[in-house]
Amino acid sequence: MTEKDFYPFKTTSKIDWKSQIEKDLKGKDFNQTLVKTIWNEIQQQPFYTSEDLKEKPIQNRFSPPAEIPGLPPRTWSTSVSISPSNDKTENKEILAALENGADAIVMELDRDPNWSELLKDVLLPYIHIYLKPLQNAGVIFLSFSKFIQQIDLNQSDLHGGFLWSPTGDLLETNGDFEKKIALTQQVISDWKEYPSFYPICVDFSTYRNSGGTGIQELTFGFGEIIEIVSSLTDLGIEAKTCFENMMIHSSVAEEFFPEIAKLKSLRNLFSSVANQFDAKISAENIHLICSTSTWSHSFLDKNSNLIRQTYEAMASVLGGSNSIWVIPTVGENSNTLEKRIAKNVSLILKEESYLDKVVDPSSGSYYLGSLESEICGIVQSNIVNLESKGGWLMSFQTRELQTSIRETRVLIQNQILNETLVKVGANKYQPSKKLENNIEFLDFQEEEFQLSPTRASYLLEKSLAQ
Repeated sequence: MTEKDFYPFKTTSKIDWKSQIEKDLKGKDFNQTLVKTIWNEIQQQPFYTSEDLKEKPIQNRFSPPAEIPGLPPRTWSTSVSISPSNDKTENKEILAALENGADAIVMELDRDPNWSELLKDVLLPYIHIYLKPLQNAGVIFLSFSKFIQQIDLNQSDLHGGFLWSPTGDLLETNGDFEKKIALTQQVISDWKEYPSFYPICVDFSTYRNSGGTGIQELTFGFGEIIEIVSSLTDLGIEAKTCFENMMIHSSVAEEFFPEIAKLKSLRNLFSSVANQFDAKISAENIHLICSTSTWSHSFLDKNSNLIRQTYEAMASVLGGSNSIWVIPTVGENSNTLEKRIAKNVSLILKEESYLDKVVDPSSGSYYLGSLESEICGIVQSNIVNLESKGGWLMSFQTRELQTSIRETRVLIQNQILNETLVKVGANKYQPSKKLENNIEFLDFQEEEFQLSPTRASYLLEKSLAQ
């Protein structure tokens, strides 16, 4: 504790600070001049003090303590994505990525591969493997299960999971929800003996990448979790088993500090929701994958996206992600250099920026602590409102969910088109013709039931392409 003689200054309250600011504004309105709105719901003050914190700040843990001595206190895996079309060719790409710094593979599968060829010489105990089925999920789950049994891998040595959930599949393909829940029940049963492999992944990123705010992402994401757990418990699966077999994929966009607060809120809310089902899940045992946002990236001046993906990855680390997945702007169509840059962002944050040396460096921030508390309060209120209307599934079926996201999407896209919202490299500070490096415009389509990824600058890109 600081001694009075050592710090002989008068204590300054928040009211004192505000009075001084109003004096300096010389008649200008405090709120109109300095108070900004985050995600159309949260009032961001120009300054924060200890008076804004409702509770004493704590240092969060984002993963259990490392079992291997000498590892840094903060760990995360560096993910790269692979879309296998030829098993032997993609095996070489996987090995090259792992030999050059990556330690997690995201495989986006539109077919059932030959696992022995695709994963030849891949040492599964030392990496994370995430499988994202684009179709025929049940077939892929079964064939991968058979492969793991054939190689006789120790159950504790398999890390990763399936990037799939019944609700996420519903948003992609529509179909029969009860059949998807039945598949979920089966896949949990098949993988229950693998403690570090998660057969369910609730994809919060769907809402962010399709134009929703961080608040909407958490609201509808937790709505999915409640829907899934409620359906599975009706089939006789314990709620604790459901939560223990579940991980979350979130998307981190360009609002740096709000995104950090969002991710930390996500962990606390996950534990709170689990408690409502009488399941005790500590925040450090939640497995969180964070990818850079497709929504925040622009096809105009694609070089500016290199900056965006860097601080989005940094926000992911500070927010507590267990796996960082930096996605190049054009995804699987990216060239070798773009893929290497995307992978190296996470490595630089770890090896050169030393963000792995402190468990929770943002702990104690008055601003982030206040923001986190406000986000949790709003999301909890929104979840109660969602459940009072019948829950996530009802909102999906009535299309209220999709309408809500689309309204936010169009609002932001029009703000960028009309230049009331600044988008660097798109509507402001565009590069000269000599330095221009745009991506060919791609039109956007989605079915009524879907929420497809798009870009905040989409309408501006479309107007310039015509």
